[in-house]
Amino acid sequence: MARYSARYYDGLTARSRAVEIEIAATGIAIFDEAGPVVGSWPGEGIRLVEKLREGEPVRLGLAGTTARLIVDDPGIVAALGGVAPRLRSRQRTSGRAVGRIALWAVLAAGSLTGIVLVLIPLLAAQLAAVTPESAKYRLGRAVLAQVAELLPGPAGPASRQRYCSYEDGQAALQRLADRLAADLPDPPTVRVVVVNTLLVNAFALPGGIMVFTRGLLVHADSAEEIAGVAAHELGHIAHDHSIRALFRSFAVSLLIGVLLGDLTGGTLAGGLAEWLVNTGYSREAERDADAFALARLEAAGIDTQGLVDFFARLKEREKDEGGLLARMLSTHPATEERLAYIRDAARPSLRPAMSEEDWTHALKACLTLQMTPPLP
Repeated sequence: MARYSARYYDGLTARSRAVEIEIAATGIAIFDEAGPVVGSWPGEGIRLVEKLREGEPVRLGLAGTTARLIVDDPGIVAALGGVAPRLRSRQRTSGRAVGRIALWAVLAAGSLTGIVLVLIPLLAAQLAAVTPESAKYRLGRAVLAQVAELLPGPAGPASRQRYCSYEDGQAALQRLADRLAADLPDPPTVRVVVVNTLLVNAFALPGGIMVFTRGLLVHADSAEEIAGVAAHELGHIAHDHSIRALFRSFAVSLLIGVLLGDLTGGTLAGGLAEWLVNTGYSREAERDADAFALARLEAAGIDTQGLVDFFARLKEREKDEGGLLARMLSTHPATEERLAYIRDAARPSLRPAMSEEDWTHALKACLTLQMTPPLP
């Protein structure tokens, strides 16, 4: 008897398997690649799931189930002619059945929404609280390597030198971060890194890693602007936003994998890196970081207007230039709501964010480059 190659969906998972099917007098038998019979379909129940179209595979279904067979050889339709008398008839679903399906769909959607929006964030917060700092730091370094690969780097001989390593510039930025965190009740250990990309961005990673980009330093007009951005990122570090986001992202990916029958997703580090570059924190997390930044700047005696000026200028440049180098990535959306809040809460100060010498060094942070991050 002739056999046909096919892809088989059992109706229980979304994953397909390669099979061969054989037409018998009573229906079809389904064999896997190893030879054993996977299942059999009676001829009375075999249906065409979709209308036949030239150049497309034949899609067969079994009445009363969601099982499917996808067959590339259109000749199977003729071969089934004497075995499946109701091959071309359409299966009708009663109104009651449709109602039950709709009800279950609504209940399932509600349960899934509750898990994603309530349960997973609560679990992520608990996990973040009990994760050792050493583990967070190791994870942050792994994410940093992923981020450095995702961001557009320099061309030419420096293409692999992703990190800025000018020691005096690094030290100046580190002193600024330490000043902002100095009088916190439980100050986190902050480690500043500058990535060699002209994209304007900054973000916080697990383990207290605060990342600036070369483009951020290039487009800043004053040390107070950099201080404002640093204070904002310190807020994300103090509130464990990045590690919480990591756990949420992983849990949601795992949930989707279970639902779709595919648990072969990427690594945690890669998932968080892509999340940082392409999506960003929630509005609540950004508001918390903004409020924290304003409080830190005021406590350190640094003019909060720098934070206002930076976000406002980025917003205008985004309009004028399309946002390629003129905007921070979506991890820092400069919305009207946030700008209004920052403006209202801004407090002037006469103390500079950095000495003139430190500011000069900070601007030269990428005077030297290296392939690995300058971290312990």
